[in-house]
Amino acid sequence: MLQVLVSIQALVLNAKPYFNEPGYAMHCNTPHGEKKSLTYNEDTFLLSCRTMLYSLRNPPKNFEDFVAGHFRKYGRNILVACRAYLDGAQVGCLAKDGVQDVDEGDKSCSVRFKQSLKRLFEELLMEFTVKGADCDQFLAQKAKPGSSAAAADTTLRL
Repeated sequence: MLQVLVSIQALVLNAKPYFNEPGYAMHCNTPHGEKKSLTYNEDTFLLSCRTMLYSLRNPPKNFEDFVAGHFRKYGRNILVACRAYLDGAQVGCLAKDGVQDVDEGDKSCSVRFKQSLKRLFEELLMEFTVKGADCDQFLAQKAKPGSSAAAADTTLRL
């Protein structure tokens, strides 16, 4: 069982899971492959955010308290990640202590990704607030027209 879990961790929990898909390893370190990898990471993050919203709004029967507690505990960190990506950090570059570069060069997020994430961020902020997550700094930013998101504390908390 341990070997299976370690294998899954090595294959999936890395900065470029796209290249673990069958037939895509040959594109590793090519401009086309790197672009496809970034798009894959962006799409995966957006789908994760949509799944979070669905889970918050329609928690599995008998797991309502578990779902609420999970997002109450981790909602702020999720919003910190969203804010970092909206501010240009590359998807997949966050670690316990904040943003870390996973690639050299300008690999910030696409405009399409940022537009989609901005809408999801607003919805997540409201859902996390309802569940009791620590969202005060994000709500304060929203209340101040023209305020800079960079002024917020974007340190991930465990």
